[in-house]
Amino acid sequence: MPTSPPPRRSGSTRRSAPTKVSKPFPWGVVLGSVVLGAALIGLLVYAALNQGGGRNRLITDPDNAIEGISVAAADTLTRNHVEGPVDYPSLPPAGGDHNAAPQTCQVYTEAVAPEHAVHSLEHGAVWVTYNDSVSEDDIATLTGQVQNDPYRMLSPIPDQESPITLVAWGRTLQVDSADDERVEQFLRAYTNGPQTPEKGAACVGVTDTGPLGPPPAPVPGETPAPTPAQTPAATPSPAAQ
Repeated sequence: MPTSPPPRRSGSTRRSAPTKVSKPFPWGVVLGSVVLGAALIGLLVYAALNQGGGRNRLITDPDNAIEGISVAAADTLTRNHVEGPVDYPSLPPAGGDHNAAPQTCQVYTEAVAPEHAVHSLEHGAVWVTYNDSVSEDDIATLTGQVQNDPYRMLSPIPDQESPITLVAWGRTLQVDSADDERVEQFLRAYTNGPQTPEKGAACVGVTDTGPLGPPPAPVPGETPAPTPAQTPAATPSPAAQ
């Protein structure tokens, strides 16, 4: 009996659908991203707190926050009102006996009498001085930082040792350039700052320039003014200690 031929296959072969393979969830990538993000946030928080702490120290502890400051012992700075010139140990002085009239806080282009300026320091002023080596650009920078502030004063002292010196009551800072960041730090910390013996007193008085002359001759028959040795030293306030 004849057999029938096998069925003819079509030219194309049907292929079965590919088997889907499920991939595992990338937990490692997710965890790594979380850890990296947390680390970045921690760095930002630390930087913010550290920067803020630096600013706070300028207010709470400026004597240790600003590098290079010289601090005089409170008991070495007497506060007597005297007439005539005072022989200060250094220029500009950061305190001591002084004239009864303070120097008005403003910008001066000529030297002022330290006896008046020291009285301004007692009222909370910062006195900025410069010698002949300082450039016009530095003087302009200092002028911009001092002018229009009622407790800041600028004047030249041609033969002082440091190019630029900043003094507040009992505090001295010497720098070479007005661009030194410590200039702004000193001004911010000590302008009417915690070192002020007479907090709230105005920095207003004389505007004369030049050295202080000798005291006037006593008038016959009048009792002469007491000398520094006769006048007891004022007791520094707690703010000055």
